[in-house]
Amino acid sequence: MSRWVATDEKGRPDWRRPALRVGLEISLIALVAAYVAVHLSSPLVVAPIVVGAVVGSAALLFRALDRQAYAWVRYASNRAQESQRQKRWEREKRRRRQQRPETDE
Repeated sequence: MSRWVATDEKGRPDWRRPALRVGLEISLIALVAAYVAVHLSSPLVVAPIVVGAVVGSAALLFRALDRQAYAWVRYASNRAQESQRQKRWEREKRRRRQQRPETDE
């Protein structure tokens, strides 16, 4: 899995670290935009900065959600593949067990 997506002890994607990271990044964007907006006097310059901060924050949030959703899809896919492998192995084992007595007679 990518370094953006942490996993718990069972290998499932964990949401806590990515949520904390996105929260800190959004806070940083908001603080920088607020600092710049306070020191500028023109509302025509402040407005694009605030809009840029909101758009940047939303982009970060959706990027993190996309990565988290992709990690869950990948996790579910891996689990399904493992389950299919296990079922295939059990079928082969049963088939070999059923064929063995026939060859011994």
